[in-house]
Amino acid sequence: MDGFDTAACEPDLSLTSRHAVSVVHALPDNEPALLLGEIDGRLEKLRRYQTKRRLVALSLIASDMGASFSAVLLAQLLNGSQPDPHVAGVSLAVTFPIYFLAALQTGAHSPSAALRKDLSLRNAGMAYVIAAAIIFSALFLTKLGLQVSRLQVIEAMLICLVLGMAARCMIARQAMRYLGPKPYADLCIYDDVPMRAKPGPGAIRAAEAGLAPNLAQPEMVSRLGDLVRGMDRVVVHCSTERREAWSRALKCVDIRSEIVMPELTELMPLDIRYRNGEVSLVLANGPLHWHHRLLKSTFDRVAAALALLLFSPLLLIIAIGVKLDSPGPILFGQDRIGLGNRRFHMWKFRSMKAELSDHSGHVSASRDDQRITRFGQFLRRTSLDELPQLFNVLLGQMSVVGPRPHAIGSRAEEMLFWDIDQRYWYRHSIKPGLTGLAQVRGLRGATHKRGDLEQRLFADLEYVANWSLMTDMRIIFQTFLVLVHRNAY
Repeated sequence: MDGFDTAACEPDLSLTSRHAVSVVHALPDNEPALLLGEIDGRLEKLRRYQTKRRLVALSLIASDMGASFSAVLLAQLLNGSQPDPHVAGVSLAVTFPIYFLAALQTGAHSPSAALRKDLSLRNAGMAYVIAAAIIFSALFLTKLGLQVSRLQVIEAMLICLVLGMAARCMIARQAMRYLGPKPYADLCIYDDVPMRAKPGPGAIRAAEAGLAPNLAQPEMVSRLGDLVRGMDRVVVHCSTERREAWSRALKCVDIRSEIVMPELTELMPLDIRYRNGEVSLVLANGPLHWHHRLLKSTFDRVAAALALLLFSPLLLIIAIGVKLDSPGPILFGQDRIGLGNRRFHMWKFRSMKAELSDHSGHVSASRDDQRITRFGQFLRRTSLDELPQLFNVLLGQMSVVGPRPHAIGSRAEEMLFWDIDQRYWYRHSIKPGLTGLAQVRGLRGATHKRGDLEQRLFADLEYVANWSLMTDMRIIFQTFLVLVHRNAY
């Protein structure tokens, strides 16, 4: 679930709940009651997060409505008309439900979006584009466009966009102060296992809370129901012997419930399936279904062809600039790892001196790399050196969106990528892309440390596991916001 924090549930070897039981029993008679009161008080504070999140979501809706209403009045004023609240109200009643439905699909009014300015602007922008397309299509099909000023409609929509985005920026700042960085209420129950040294506010020991996973005791079932009330999720950490009992108990509650199984962490399962009455872990989805592959491939080739047609003058100008800046070929080719871990030849505009180019990729480019030409610095900062990869997309070797292809000799801390983490090979179950989830998250530039590679790998595996055309569209939209990046050199 988006926004949940699992760090509060991580174990630490400093204290066990077995020890906790002995501590409770050794305390004076009134101590258990005090412990229960303290636990209930902490959880009551967590329950308020749901109300706070609803208020934040309502503030986003109200700000969007206010922007839409004000935009119509300002557009009337710009066109020399007297502002008419009645017309603005009718316009709001007709257009806002369309935008609201689109916003539900993009998550523009979710609390997680409110906490992050970039996410809020992106989700609202996508909803706005969808709503605008529907509204203009309706005006065209119903011929109502002949009865209204198209200029005034466009002005109103642009004003609405500016006002709405400005309001969202202000709400994002206030929401962070109001909700804090972790706005979800997670109840983490530790039973017969260690608790981390600095647990979150929702972490409790089963013994101290008077809990036991025993369905034969109605008071225990009722106690569990009382504790999980108003929570967003309950996560149980328990010993292997107690998992079956807790699984039965958690099925009695009315919120999302999980049991942590640390021994499965290294397997990185994507999902769980039932086969012939037995549970199996899904470790890989394999290739996309044929219709998804067809959809993605068609989109890639159409988008690449249109982009090449649109950018052909720019490609010519860049080619001339590369040739005039330094002697050598215009294009630079390098073997990269592609779909199915098969190699392919990827093209870029040459940004380094020809005699110093590294075809193996052993040495990553640095910020003050002397190999890079003056014009090459500009190309790399703006990502324009990647444009020839549109031809790789047309050839079916790459996709518009996917994990970025790496050179064979790419390293971090003098180690090859697959020596750092063998899951590196998993990312190639889908075509490499011009852009990807890691890139729009700012994970770009040289891989000096192991962590540089690991962060990108996790983002790539997340993309592979959750592919959808809508995800691709969202990443493409975000890419335009990070074309110029501090890590692009």
